[in-house]
Amino acid sequence: MVSGTSPHDRQRALLMLEPEPLGEGGQGVVTRVHGPGSLVYKEYMPQAGTVNGHALADLVNFGHSLPLGERQLLFAHCAWPVARILHGDRVTGFLMREVPGEFRGTIGGKSKLVELQYLLYTPNWSWQDLHQPDLAGRVTIALLATQLVDLLHGHGFVLGDISLRNLLWRPSPPYRIFVLDCDGFRRHGGEPVLRQAHTPDWDDPHQPATGPDLDTDRYKLALLMGRLLARDAYVRPGQDVELLAGLDPYVAAAVTELFAQAAGPRGLRPTAAEWAQAVRGRRRILLKRPPVRQVATPPERVDIHLPGDERPSQPIRSPLDNRASTDTSSPRTSSGEPRIYVPISLPLSAPPSPPRRLPSLVTPSVPRENTPATSAPAGPAAPNRSRTLREPAAPKPPSMLRAPATPPRSQTLGERVVASDVFADQRRASPGSISDDKVILLLDGLEARGGRLAVTEVARLIGEPVDRTRLLMTVAKRLLNVDGYDVLTLKDGDQTVDLNRGLLEEQFLDEDEEAGP
Repeated sequence: MVSGTSPHDRQRALLMLEPEPLGEGGQGVVTRVHGPGSLVYKEYMPQAGTVNGHALADLVNFGHSLPLGERQLLFAHCAWPVARILHGDRVTGFLMREVPGEFRGTIGGKSKLVELQYLLYTPNWSWQDLHQPDLAGRVTIALLATQLVDLLHGHGFVLGDISLRNLLWRPSPPYRIFVLDCDGFRRHGGEPVLRQAHTPDWDDPHQPATGPDLDTDRYKLALLMGRLLARDAYVRPGQDVELLAGLDPYVAAAVTELFAQAAGPRGLRPTAAEWAQAVRGRRRILLKRPPVRQVATPPERVDIHLPGDERPSQPIRSPLDNRASTDTSSPRTSSGEPRIYVPISLPLSAPPSPPRRLPSLVTPSVPRENTPATSAPAGPAAPNRSRTLREPAAPKPPSMLRAPATPPRSQTLGERVVASDVFADQRRASPGSISDDKVILLLDGLEARGGRLAVTEVARLIGEPVDRTRLLMTVAKRLLNVDGYDVLTLKDGDQTVDLNRGLLEEQFLDEDEEAGP
């Protein structure tokens, strides 16, 4: 397909490819690219159909435009397109990161990718020696999958084909995941790069005629969760699910409930954020906080360069480049420090004692005009030439006078919520594109207007375009709607934002008050 140029486009003739391909699928052939960076080239085959070059450019540009933390999560755990490849002005394929070696294992005497399917069946002779995670390991893999889906849904992407073949897992602790076929993802309501494939037994029986959407993804995520935690490759929502013995009773009850709920009507299927809460064992109100889990070291930097740097070809900036200590596009706290993103790898094994977390994520700021002055005593007043000579000069204030000290400002509702332990847990489970500062502005603005604001008013309040504000409100709902309770809702066809103040305080602030003296 002929398509407009993108800043990350490269010409096919400049690629230095290995003579033999790594593999071949139904849509393309994957070949390793010579040079540093561990890149591979997926070239679409003619029988794959017409390539939507604009949709592929959108995927590439999205990955490079993310804040540093989210970009690390995406490129470390997805075979995400990092550059389109063109022959002339025709899109022939794309570059992506090669699957890391840690996601391979010996199966049938050969090194193969360790797919989700090896967690859904009883091991047979060909892979009986492949490491099998314990129950806590399965829960970790399930949690990582929900977090990744939640991240992508938060940015409006539909995965489409969630199945036993395109999710890989690391066959040893600490467990990690890696997702294949990311060029099959598309914007909600948008067109895919190619006609989307579907895996047998992983279909949504109520998928709309228009194709997969977010609700279809939620059904397939329920398939993944139930089958992974039951080691049953065929169980479906609406059927009895026999979860593996030894699962925490609360987690088992929550998973069973959500799995049954996924059999219900479209629009009522559990979200990825709800699944994350369930497998993490979070009650609705925690009277005793669990210890903060140790965060794994961020993924190693992957240098992405185009081969033939000596040629007149511009290198691709590494999506995992950590050389800069800050990212000017990343959200910041009110103190000016860069927001820290939690890597998607969250081991559930017993971590060392974490350092004590500061009691507040946001430092209340004192308005500058109220800051006490400590200036030196004023000197003699300069003569005012507009006065007559007989007019006495104004009396000089005593040198010991000082402006009265400004009493400390109490925290606003939004600041109290963002500083709470429950919000910190929510942020770890659902890292998103709305900053804490904007959450504070949103909550304080809703409180000032009795709990209801038009989306256009919210857009002016947080300084964002109206269309992006609607997307950010979806992210804010994931942060604030603990266990699916509607603290924040969108009404009137997504034209109005509504806040349940009482439920907000019950979910985020009651525990802090009970814990006080």
